[in-house]
Amino acid sequence: MAKIASLPIDGVTDNFQVRWDNTLLIAAYDQERTFILTVDGEQLVLRRRLREVLHRFACENSVHNHEMHALYQLVDCRTRGYVAGHHRLVPTCGRTNDQVVYYMVHYLDDAAELIDDKRVELLLKGKRETFHVRVDTSYRTFRRIVDAADRVAKIQLQIYEYCRHQYGKINSENIHERPYESDYCVIQAHRRQSEKVLMATILYIVSTAYEETFGEKINPEFIEQIKRVINNF
Repeated sequence: MAKIASLPIDGVTDNFQVRWDNTLLIAAYDQERTFILTVDGEQLVLRRRLREVLHRFACENSVHNHEMHALYQLVDCRTRGYVAGHHRLVPTCGRTNDQVVYYMVHYLDDAAELIDDKRVELLLKGKRETFHVRVDTSYRTFRRIVDAADRVAKIQLQIYEYCRHQYGKINSENIHERPYESDYCVIQAHRRQSEKVLMATILYIVSTAYEETFGEKINPEFIEQIKRVINNF
């Protein structure tokens, strides 16, 4: 990927829609265009900036910035990806790095550290073949980013299980059994996790709006008042 401009291109397009199920990786081709490797093995150039492609992808899949901020804050990681449960699109390094590549973790078959040149080789499983992709990042950074995305996904899936319980959604085949997910202690842990995410999301939205409106950081006392109002409902 360090020599992306020399890769063979199968087509240049304006209309390709990046989805969880059709894309292996995306990266900046140049300042105005984006390189895409599809699950079918096509190497395409999309006439849109990488930032625009990512923004459109997030909007179309309801992966909102305020939600990702709250979730990644809970797992103490600043390098954020786009996570929706088992679906994960993550960067290989910081977003501002010129060599950043975004890839679908749910298509990651394996990864290895290349000690000679301090890169990481990703094995991404497409429909008909597995692609070996070398990216400019350390194995430690790669592992940290993937682990954070896994933890975010785990929180989301816990919230999903709590919502199923909250709205009485149970599997009919298990109606006479009590699966682990329906255990009282597990449900309460998932509830607390859900409330943490909700609180962090609301505080991020309010704090951001306050700073953009008044040009200064929100008063800590006001933050505490917001928490009290939420907890009193």
